[in-house]
Amino acid sequence: MKRTIVIVSLLLAALAASAQMSLNDCLVYARDHAHRNIINRHEVEKARMDKRLAAADMMPYVSFSSSGTMSFGRNIDPETNTYDNKKTLSTGFGLQMSLPVFDGLVNVNNLKAARVAHLRQVKAAQAEEDQVSLAVIRAFYNVSYCKAMVGQMERQLERDSTDLRATERGEELGTKSGADVAEMRALVAADEYELSNQRNLLAKAYLTLRGEMGMEMTGEPLELTEADDCLPAGFEAVHPRIAEAEMALKESEYGLRAAKGAFSPRVSLSAGVSTSYYKMIGADIVAPDFGSQWRDNMGQYVGFSVSIPIFTGLSNINRVKRARIEVMESRTRLDQTRYEIEKETAEAALDLKAATDEHEAAEKRLAAEELAFKAMRRKFELGSASAIELYASSAKLATARANLEGKRIQKIISAIILGYYHGEKLIR
Repeated sequence: MKRTIVIVSLLLAALAASAQMSLNDCLVYARDHAHRNIINRHEVEKARMDKRLAAADMMPYVSFSSSGTMSFGRNIDPETNTYDNKKTLSTGFGLQMSLPVFDGLVNVNNLKAARVAHLRQVKAAQAEEDQVSLAVIRAFYNVSYCKAMVGQMERQLERDSTDLRATERGEELGTKSGADVAEMRALVAADEYELSNQRNLLAKAYLTLRGEMGMEMTGEPLELTEADDCLPAGFEAVHPRIAEAEMALKESEYGLRAAKGAFSPRVSLSAGVSTSYYKMIGADIVAPDFGSQWRDNMGQYVGFSVSIPIFTGLSNINRVKRARIEVMESRTRLDQTRYEIEKETAEAALDLKAATDEHEAAEKRLAAEELAFKAMRRKFELGSASAIELYASSAKLATARANLEGKRIQKIISAIILGYYHGEKLIR
């Protein structure tokens, strides 16, 4: 019996542990379920289809055609090739194939541009996924901050409630006045109000986190833990936004080559087979079967065609000019993206340094406020301090604790962001 109880307890503990979500668990869930990420995956699939469409333009085009004609009145007799008044049913079949041989490498450059566009969309989706992950990280630690504030207010309410009961006993013993009791009751009421406010903020923080992750708004409460695994997340050699801008520049360069190729002659090969079938309506002549008609009336052809553009209404010239502008624009956007990433990296480094310094200062401030509050609380117990003075000291202590928790979380987020700009992946 005892063994069964131990096994059940271990299973329940394992289930409770598995129900907890670490930061990396939230990031993985957001990667798979956030609506922005799902839309970006669809965009990647569309870019893959565009690449296949560009490749299809270089393949042969094969078609099958069929026609049927019923002739009335005076028409050519297919048997004697003379005019007659017989009714004739004619049917034709054909199989045609055309193949582009040379088009100034327009299709080749379009295919290369489509391939680069697909890679560009992959990088763009990755950059957008990183933005979703950063939003999840901020929402995750906002929940941690709100949970810490709720816990702090619960402890503060418990402490002030204890002081209220002690003050009420002091009033009964004559060591405390009714004003002290009233002030302590007001302090407890203020704590209850702030605790309710912090709980509401925590509920909103959970909703924000669920929204960033793409999780249903209703369901079991999230059990979050800051304890995360230590597996390496890996590194990116190039920031996704820079890689996406580089791909955009390559795509525009291939587009310029394709626009220039429109001035070249176009050569295509065509070939096909065809046959015809006819039948005299109401004639005594027995028409041959379809196999005989296909064999006897079959025709084949092979041909080359050359098309040289001479004047196209200046459309080709304007396309080339437009493609050149797109290349210059893409090059400028690449320089801008590199500049922005460099600037954001420097800002992230400054944010981390400032958060580290402020966190150290907040620790010192909290230690000083704790000593000051202990002294003030002792003075209040001895009757040499009023409840208002105790409330002011308690408010300073609460502010110092909240400030320390905020700086701790800001330091963690700043370190994650700086690592991201240095190439570290956000999802392990």
